[in-house]
Amino acid sequence: MHIPPYHKRPSWQRFLAGVAIGTIIGYIIFIYMFGELQEKWIEENLALRGDLQDLNQSYENLRKNHETLDQQTKEGLQVSEINIEFLNLKELNIDTDRIMIQQLEEAVRTEAAHAVGKSIDEIADSIDLLIATIENKTINIDDFRFQAEIERIIVSETLYLSIQLKIAP
Repeated sequence: MHIPPYHKRPSWQRFLAGVAIGTIIGYIIFIYMFGELQEKWIEENLALRGDLQDLNQSYENLRKNHETLDQQTKEGLQVSEINIEFLNLKELNIDTDRIMIQQLEEAVRTEAAHAVGKSIDEIADSIDLLIATIENKTINIDDFRFQAEIERIIVSETLYLSIQLKIAP
């Protein structure tokens, strides 16, 4: 019994070439979709970790400050959260990189975290210290080094920081 030589027929050659090309295209589409989902998952994970860290830090600061305020029995408003706005993300071409923006916000929030839970009067008295703390920090993200310069601060129950970023040498 003899097996017919199908590899010489053009119809079989086209079929096998189509299967090979289809497999390659399907694999490329799979890799692209997997990469997109992985990027979304990493971004969401970083955002949730940052939120969790902020909440834990806020909780600890509020608890400590509540204990000191109970001892001093002072009345007054307290800073409860920090709102950060970067003014020149488009000029630095990082306005589309949400992961880097999240890491920048987290770094600035870490430097300004001691303000959460303090009274507005205390923050207003030590505003120069807060500015110096944030501006003297060099933020390293990936291969970039940023220097923050505070353009505007609004102290209320929410501490608003408007920050201009510069690329550090």
